[in-house]
Amino acid sequence: MTTDGFDPAALLEEINDATAQVLATAERLTPERLAGPSLLPGWSRGHVLTHLARNADALTNLLNWARTGIPTPMYAPGDARDRAIEEGSPRPLPEQLTDLYDASARFAQAFAVMTPTAWGAKVSRRGGGDVAATLLPTMRLRELYIHHVDLDAGWTPAHWPTDYTERELNEVAASFRGRPDCPPLLLRDDITHRELRIGPEGVQPAAVVSGRRQSLLAWLIGRTNGDGLTVEPFGQLPPLPAWM
Repeated sequence: MTTDGFDPAALLEEINDATAQVLATAERLTPERLAGPSLLPGWSRGHVLTHLARNADALTNLLNWARTGIPTPMYAPGDARDRAIEEGSPRPLPEQLTDLYDASARFAQAFAVMTPTAWGAKVSRRGGGDVAATLLPTMRLRELYIHHVDLDAGWTPAHWPTDYTERELNEVAASFRGRPDCPPLLLRDDITHRELRIGPEGVQPAAVVSGRRQSLLAWLIGRTNGDGLTVEPFGQLPPLPAWM
């Protein structure tokens, strides 16, 4: 089914490819590096891999909710999500890889049996708020691409696919638009020369921040300090509020 640009088959193929890339990176981790720090404060690489597995199960729950109409929350109540990640983080690499592979397979199976009616449903994500089922694939891709970088194991924002980066940059920039705690800036993609505004509405940009879209996105979501970006008029990159 392809409706208004929504192509589940293509999205599932991209998700499966991104999953395989994470697994390939993880397979090269030594026990010491698995237990070592990721780019996320307080999390080891084992935390990141466990989180990716539990997120696959959480989104599988939402796919099943959309298909059956039976409310199935992403996670159990309370601190169940955080406890599962903490408890799973110290496991040896073979267990981590098997867990992520199996959880990803469950997600793919639930994805494959979705119907046009199911894709038209709405479900509730963690923290509240309804989300269209058609957004679940891009939610999974976000987790895979961003947390692959967080593993800090050789896969960087420069590896993000162009199509993904363009989609994500549009969404992230939109989330900063209208925020009074964000400096008024104009973001410019060096390749396409496309421009996006962030910061308070009705305020002229104080500066133009230019660079490749991967570099712009990585800076906005706090994965880099702005390496590869330039500011006009010349100066330092202004601090940004937290993305989410």
